Amino acid sequence: MSLFLKCILFGISIPYKMYHVSTETFNNDPFARSMRLDRHYCGEFSMAAVQSNEDMEDHSHVDVGHDALFVGIYDGFKGDTAAIYIRKHMFKALLRRITENNNNMTVTILREAVEEIENGFMEFARSSFEHQHQEQIGLVSSGCLICIIWRGTLYLANVGDSRAVLGSRRGVGPFKRLCVKQMVRVHNCENSDIRKELRTWHPDDNLIYELNELRDEVHSHICKGRIWTMKGLIQTSRCIGYAYMKKVPFTQRRTFKIPMGEQVVSAFSRPLLTSEPEVYSRVLKDTDSFIIFGSSGFWKLMSNELAARIVNTSPQDNIAKILATVAIEKGANEKRKKYSDVIEIPKGSGVSGDFGCVHDRIRPFYHDDITVIVVFFNNGPSGVRPEIKSYTCNDYADLPSEFTYFYNKTNV
Repeated sequence: MSLFLKCILFGISIPYKMYHVSTETFNNDPFARSMRLDRHYCGEFSMAAVQSNEDMEDHSHVDVGHDALFVGIYDGFKGDTAAIYIRKHMFKALLRRITENNNNMTVTILREAVEEIENGFMEFARSSFEHQHQEQIGLVSSGCLICIIWRGTLYLANVGDSRAVLGSRRGVGPFKRLCVKQMVRVHNCENSDIRKELRTWHPDDNLIYELNELRDEVHSHICKGRIWTMKGLIQTSRCIGYAYMKKVPFTQRRTFKIPMGEQVVSAFSRPLLTSEPEVYSRVLKDTDSFIIFGSSGFWKLMSNELAARIVNTSPQDNIAKILATVAIEKGANEKRKKYSDVIEIPKGSGVSGDFGCVHDRIRPFYHDDITVIVVFFNNGPSGVRPEIKSYTCNDYADLPSEFTYFYNKTNV
């Protein structure tokens, strides 16, 4: 019996060498960024990101406090405007509500913070639409995956198709095994339960979702795959933004061109999309080892189990870079290329969300924008206070963490 099969059958940790991954290609990729392992109050974390579109539409940050941790991934769609807006406002809104609740955190606060950001971005979109004539703002949206660890309890909310996967250890000795748990659903039309949900929400619309063909840009008769979408416009049923599918004024008063098959009914009785998050909470246990947070671009190429197994059997340092490398290698292999070939290919020349034609001369053919963050847990606080700081892999200077202002107010 092979060593690999023994490991699978008996739950034995697979030796590092079985998942040895060279990150040299990632290091040479002009559109890749990463951050090595750094400390949070009860463990370490690692970040990596790889750009595919003209502008990096994924935005993310990790905020480290003395006794708390925040992780946010905002997966932009048709541009980065919504993702940037959420990045600037979400964590601040969350901490303000915690302060107003006597420094106590609840899942209700998660819901309220997401609702506040949705309303704020819709107002921003309305102002841009009416006063600055930025009509395309009605098509811009973002997913929103946020997690805050507060007083030993994990609180998680998701809108869209980013994902958070928990790895925990069960059993003792030779019977120790890894348990993998996806903590919240992804709201993607590729999932049959999401399509059923849409039917329930919109019983009078038989075309609420449809199967779209991906065609070669040069040879349009060649079909390169099929994907489920809502009205041919978006794959996710939940998002922040996309006013065109939520607010009648954006639907009726537009000059940008929408194909007939993708036009939404202007007199809809309820928004076609929602920003309602799915929430989850749990008290962290000593058996909880790590969480993998990833944008949809990462999870399109990686299964929960494979990603968790790699994290569980690899050195912790640079683990996010390793995961991103494996993901892009898989995406390249599916197109009969290697990652080393992909780094020679330029990024896309437009925004995400073109479900019509694709071609192999730009990055989006091989992978979407990718963000992956891995958070490890030790058994309780380390006893050493980590630096209060906000970390990111995006192309802007690290900003002071909102935790700084929160602790200053708390100590007054």
